[in-house]
Amino acid sequence: MVPWSAFGQAAGSPRKGGILRTSFPSAPDTPDPHMTLSGPGQVMSGAIFENLTELDPNDQPAPRLATRWTSEKGASEWIFDLRTGVKFHHGREMTSEDVVATINRSEDRSLGLRSAGAFGPIKEAKAEGSSRVRLVLTQPCAELPALVANRYAKIIPADKLATIASDPMGTGPFKFKSFQPGTGAEVERNAGYWMPDRPYLDGIRFVTIAQSIAQQAALRGNTVDMLEFLSADGLLPLKGAPGVRAHSVIVAQYYTLMTQANLAPFDNPKVRQAFKHILDRESLVASALLGEGSIANDTTLAPGNPYLSALPQYGQDLPKAQSLLREAGVNNLALELYTSSERQPSPKIAIAFKEAAEKIGIGITIRDVPFTEYLANVARKKPLYTSQWNDRVTLYESLYQIYYSKSPFNYSGVEQYPGLDRQLEDLIAELDLEQRKKRAADVLTTIHAYGDRIIPFFMNYMCATSQKVQAFIPPKHGASELRDVWLSA
Repeated sequence: MVPWSAFGQAAGSPRKGGILRTSFPSAPDTPDPHMTLSGPGQVMSGAIFENLTELDPNDQPAPRLATRWTSEKGASEWIFDLRTGVKFHHGREMTSEDVVATINRSEDRSLGLRSAGAFGPIKEAKAEGSSRVRLVLTQPCAELPALVANRYAKIIPADKLATIASDPMGTGPFKFKSFQPGTGAEVERNAGYWMPDRPYLDGIRFVTIAQSIAQQAALRGNTVDMLEFLSADGLLPLKGAPGVRAHSVIVAQYYTLMTQANLAPFDNPKVRQAFKHILDRESLVASALLGEGSIANDTTLAPGNPYLSALPQYGQDLPKAQSLLREAGVNNLALELYTSSERQPSPKIAIAFKEAAEKIGIGITIRDVPFTEYLANVARKKPLYTSQWNDRVTLYESLYQIYYSKSPFNYSGVEQYPGLDRQLEDLIAELDLEQRKKRAADVLTTIHAYGDRIIPFFMNYMCATSQKVQAFIPPKHGASELRDVWLSA
């Protein structure tokens, strides 16, 4: 396995020009940076729009649209000083009013945006002059500068809120050119970007190729330059292939079986606990990932995370699962398990679960649906389904937003154990590092036992490029940054 820091080394001086053709298994879903759910949509969003901060290789916040930040009142208020002279793609200079308008839009729950909560526990955003913003929080949040680097905290212009999905205008290194729903998209170089020597590319073309054999043929045949979000069976044949660089990077991307805690039978916590003992996780890593990942333990923090505490490892224990179901008073279960072949390797999780569950008398019918149908009719609405989640850096993102009952990313929409909400509130408010680790251990113990996500493994981020793609760094947290990429002749 190649360490993340080894990537991004380029041969020779950067060369300007060329269109990067990057392929994904599915198409970008929307140009709206606060609504996109798909991986390609988030990569496109990162090309067009920018955040107040970005993360350095050590996951520490670094300047982007903000140049510095300070906290006041015990980290319950944060002041961000904005970079001056930055222009949106339609020519207007970015000001504090744009940041305030962005946050207000993001937090407007009536809009149903996926970015709700992306800027932290916001109470109010206030402009203090043209280049300073004060964020007043509902409670202290020590991680806020790192949090606002997340994929949804993109700044958009105040005068384009209503048209951002159809005519996206950002400050990023690339400008919107075209979008074909279900097919692909294209962006072009922003000649007025605030970093005068970036980007190097003339543009990026987002291509959709769903099948792994077709993906490999496209890269080998020079039809595309980059394959992102590969499955293991798409990556392995490319390892060592002439003219190809294949990457498999350890990240905290995970796939889950969602057992909705607000829907029967999973509103009974013992049923959720029983289902945690059904899968053979070790075999699943070998069969579904072909070894390109690691066993998970029903927490969203990957091995090596500094906040991860020691917890009993879940494994396949079918007698234990049967015993818990008897305690729950549940017999003769028959359930539909929804998945989508467009989100590999989700169907392999579904098949493995079905085969194991049927050994203890649980009837499972797998429903493999198109991803568009999955988004419209499955997620949040069915009791049992597979789901994919990218790595989230801060405790606020990885724990609070996932499990807090009022968070939009808590798909069950309920407190999954009495007192968990308060535990989560205290966790993100804690300023002392050692005390935060202790609080995180308590939260993880509760989630491990009662959470509605069965997380069997963490999957490596797998991608491949042609050798002419230079300075590409595989993303640690889900969406590639292409500002520094260039193409050799």
